[in-house]
Amino acid sequence: MKTVGRLFAGIDAGTTGVTVALFDDGGRMISSADRDYSCTFERPGWVEQDMDTVWQALCEASREAVCGAGKNAAAIASVGLSSQRGTFALLDDEFRPLAPAIVWNDARAKDMEAALTSRILPERFRAITGMPITALWAVAKLAWLGRHRPELMSAARWICNGQEYFLRLLGATHFEGDPSSLTLNGMLDIRSLDWSEEICRAAGVDMRKLPPIGKPGTRVGSISTEAAERTGLPAGAVLCRGAGDQQCAAVGAGVIRQGMAEITVGTSAMMVAHLEHPDLARGHQTYLGAHAVPGKWDLEGGSFAIGACLQWWRNQIEPARPNGGVRDEPGIYEKMMMEAARAPPGSEGVIFHPFFAGQVTPNYDATARGGFLGLTLRHERAHLLRAMLEGCACEIRMMADAFDTDLISGIDELRVTGGGTRSLLFAQIICDVLGRPIGLLRERECSVLGAALLGAVAAGYFNDIEEAVSCMVVVASRLEPTSANRQVYDDLYDLFRESYQALSTSGFYRRLQGD
Repeated sequence: MKTVGRLFAGIDAGTTGVTVALFDDGGRMISSADRDYSCTFERPGWVEQDMDTVWQALCEASREAVCGAGKNAAAIASVGLSSQRGTFALLDDEFRPLAPAIVWNDARAKDMEAALTSRILPERFRAITGMPITALWAVAKLAWLGRHRPELMSAARWICNGQEYFLRLLGATHFEGDPSSLTLNGMLDIRSLDWSEEICRAAGVDMRKLPPIGKPGTRVGSISTEAAERTGLPAGAVLCRGAGDQQCAAVGAGVIRQGMAEITVGTSAMMVAHLEHPDLARGHQTYLGAHAVPGKWDLEGGSFAIGACLQWWRNQIEPARPNGGVRDEPGIYEKMMMEAARAPPGSEGVIFHPFFAGQVTPNYDATARGGFLGLTLRHERAHLLRAMLEGCACEIRMMADAFDTDLISGIDELRVTGGGTRSLLFAQIICDVLGRPIGLLRERECSVLGAALLGAVAAGYFNDIEEAVSCMVVVASRLEPTSANRQVYDDLYDLFRESYQALSTSGFYRRLQGD
């Protein structure tokens, strides 16, 4: 194995799995490892996660990634963390979870939208947070816990994101959050980049239980001896706060100037555009967040179940295997893509709504649900699989169209990243449905690269984020829309959007859920 110079570790603790990767100073991945874990669904709309299960997976993936680096593992100089946003846990005074974490796409708190609106006007909420009031943010779920589980809220000493929890286990000496990780909490004052007392009061959240807020991409300690034993990472390596997962993805995609945006296609699809100042955004279809670049902002939008739909198909529709029903053998997604490719663009009239966790940008509709429309006896599995890809791309276009409306300066460069783009078919469908060129990165898992990059900056191996991006981020290829598919996909998109609006405005989704 060739000896390399300094290595920078990135950890991306996501919704359904963790990735740990080691990069050199040119952004080339030296080794990586993944571990999957599950959420639990105790009731319809509820999504929870065991924090200790995630920690165990993080440790296992770290050991494998370090082992994969061989003798180069000794060169690991820093560790940066990317973590899912909007997922929170209640901890006791010993920093132990009191209950499973409530995940960002949990939809239990629909009844709290009206309660919050009665306490703070939607216009005031948006003026403070840069976001609409919706049950999808953590603030609504905290209000729900206050109403339905008051004993749990009373017992909690800390309300924290996964970022603070896992950094502490790794050796952090500062128990702090950072603004880039707190957007989906719905309690951040977007201009001061600190907790909003007014929002917390309206939701009944005790601010004494919230950790202080620091800066993204800064050093918070070193890998402890105990964490080194659990993870294989070298004791004493610089430990960096990193940032929220989508902000890490933006940095890992090189989105650090006005006019640039990226879409990460993973469990969800999240879009981030760089903002030099909040006043460069207008309208109410997207929301404002803090960037991983200190002192900068971003415009954001989300589709919460893009990759989760494909995972659902794998788990529920793919035939069980002779070894006892395991459906995750190597290559299963590639086989699904090959089958989808057999159907023509437009899937011969099948429309798929990927709203398995509600519709987020631009409608923020927690009641929306997924499904297929237009099925006939002629349609086969291939039509349904391609319709899933096209429906996911249509929801991504809903989000992108909202950015075109809300971003004053527009987007002159769009990059698409994430595990979903490993399928060239899916990437081209996204490009065709969007009707605009997209750039694909050499490293598709930009969240883990962004975390490693921020760690390298925090450790002093680059002067700033701009220098690190110029060295570590590489655009590998560009896709152009297929002109022959433009009319097909424009028509499909119109039908997709109109059918959603018809179901939503008719009250169908609410009646479906017994409201």
